[in-house]
Parts: sequence; structure tokens; C-alpha cells
Amino acid sequence: MRKNRVLLGSGCLGWALFLANLLCVTPANAGLTEGDAVEAFTLEKGGGGTFEYPADVKGKVVFLNFWASWCPECKIELPELVEIREKYRDRPFVLLAVNMDRKRKAADKFLQKAGLDLVVLFDNEQKAINAFAPVGVPASYLIGPTGKVEKVYVGFKKDYIEKYIKDIEALLVGAGAEEVLPAETAQEESQP
Repeated sequence: MRKNRVLLGSGCLGWALFLANLLCVTPANAGLTEGDAVEAFTLEKGGGGTFEYPADVKGKVVFLNFWASWCPECKIELPELVEIREKYRDRPFVLLAVNMDRKRKAADKFLQKAGLDLVVLFDNEQKAINAFAPVGVPASYLIGPTGKVEKVYVGFKKDYIEKYIKDIEALLVGAGAEEVLPAETAQEESQP
């Protein structure tokens, strides 16, 4: 008799893979992957009001991150994502953080303690979570201005930040959104 192997790993990624193995998640039912179009969705904003995709991000590069307050990697990644958002503040780039906690109170407590300046979206009806169907937490989707998923990232390690920046830059340049240079640097580059 063949015994089921238990997949061991550290943090959220290990547990996510273990749960995916139990639930028989396959690429066919794993949700959105690279090249897939993102369907319209509406989510509640943490500060009040609603966020509507794609209307609220038309023509922009979107980094959509699924996170939870109980996830150790998320606690490390979120401040890094806020820094990336600051880096691209003057460019057509949007960072969205979709919370996956079952109880909003846990997310609010974490956010208050962390003091992050972040647009947090709550998916009370699990519509976006079910549509994207991330196979781990954290999970991020880089969505191009055309509304297609360009990259999918599962889990988090410090070296992912370099990947994120490289991939975001490529999409911004491809969309005609050249890097904004400080006035001083732009003048220096224009002189022979």
C-alpha cells in the first residue's frame, strides 16, 4: 500500500503546497495563470468605499497581492511592497493588497500595529479569491495595462523584490511609461 507523503516546508508556502496536494489542485483548476485575462471585480476598500477592477486602474500596471495576518512571509513582504509602490508613485503603477483573513478584525489589528500606508481590499464574498485561486499565501499577480496576468509569484523570499522590480520596470517601459528622472539628472543626460 502506498502511503501519502506529507509535504514539509517552512512558513505559508509549505502549508499551501501541502493543502493544495490534499485538495488536488492542478494547473487546470489552479485559477489565473500567466496570459489569462482578469475579469472585472469589485471589492471593499479598508478605508471605506469600493474598488472596481478594471475601471479604477485603467491603463496601469497592477501588482495584486493576496496576504493574511497569520502569514509570516506576508508580514515581511508587505512593507517591501509599500516601498516598491513609493518607488513608482509618479508612474502608472498600482499596488493592491487583498486580505484573505476570515475575520477582518485580525487584519485590522495587524495593519494598525504595522502602520503600513497601503490600499487594502477585503473580499468578503471570496469572489476575487476564487477567481484568482492562489495556491499559496502570499501570492501576487502582476497585471499589465491590457488586463492580462503577466507574472504569478507564490510565497516570498527577499530576492523576490529584485524580480518584482525587474518585471514591473519591463511592463512600465513596454507600456510607454519611461522612468521619471529628477530634473537635475535629466538636464545632465541631455548635455553632450
